[in-house]
Amino acid sequence: MATRYRLEDRYTADRGRVLLSGIQALARIPIEQLRADRRAGLRTAAFLSGYPGSPLGGFDLELGRARRLVPDLPIVHQPGLNEEYAATAVMGSQLAASRPDARYDGVVGFWYGKAPGVDRAADALRHAVYVGTAGRSGAVALVGDAPNAKSSTVPSSSAGLLADFHVPLLYPADPGEALDLGRHAVALSRSTGLWAALKIVADVADATASVDLDPDRVQPVYVGHGRRLRVPLPEARLLAPRTLDLERDIFEVRYELAVEYASRNGLNATTVDPPDAWIGIVSSGLTYREVREAFARLGLRSDADIASCGIRLYRMQMPL
Repeated sequence: MATRYRLEDRYTADRGRVLLSGIQALARIPIEQLRADRRAGLRTAAFLSGYPGSPLGGFDLELGRARRLVPDLPIVHQPGLNEEYAATAVMGSQLAASRPDARYDGVVGFWYGKAPGVDRAADALRHAVYVGTAGRSGAVALVGDAPNAKSSTVPSSSAGLLADFHVPLLYPADPGEALDLGRHAVALSRSTGLWAALKIVADVADATASVDLDPDRVQPVYVGHGRRLRVPLPEARLLAPRTLDLERDIFEVRYELAVEYASRNGLNATTVDPPDAWIGIVSSGLTYREVREAFARLGLRSDADIASCGIRLYRMQMPL
């Protein structure tokens, strides 16, 4: 006899198959993270702040629905007056665990906004990266990009600006990947002391998919234990010459840890690798699916078909 399915299962269940939109997958990330922390013996909380806009329009409303279904989890959502206020608030979440009166082992911070919001919050986000993240907290930016200008006056992509902020970017291709890469983004931030970001385009935010849930589905391999930083993180005193040491840590330590995290967790991989390859194609996120669809329309439907043409495919889930 089939198990009765409820729509609420998308937030309350730990196992089984649920239907998720991209926005709903994002709303589930803090729930999954806090549950995983509790299984690991950590008492953490989550704090979210941002300014909604397509393709993340409605995320704040969906988050409210999710929170009401899990009242046992300490998830605080404080919508921002604007994007920079929200980024500053999330930056403060990383300092909470270092206070002597801290009630939690760490606070996972999430900022959300569309690409023009990243532009507006540039100064706050740049400072937040220098402040860094706590090893049991972590900070993730959920960035809605509109490369086809669906909801913006001009096409927008935040990848270049995030790279300038020293924020590693993860790019999911569907709601299930958004959920899994959200967990990796938190672990990446905790491991490196950097913020991490999820690039969400409309075709992912508006999509729906059946997702198989399992508490052991994502098992991040943490790196950076005993990381050799000149300045312990988080660090709120952003004045020279201390900022010079923080910048050296970003380039010489935290970057290397991010690369190590991507490698040890298999975020970037060769998916088709013929020994006689004469050309290689690198793509990420939704673009990888589009490349595979283009090959399928040319009659190259399987890995073997593509390999027979001497084509090597490389998929990057963490392009930056």
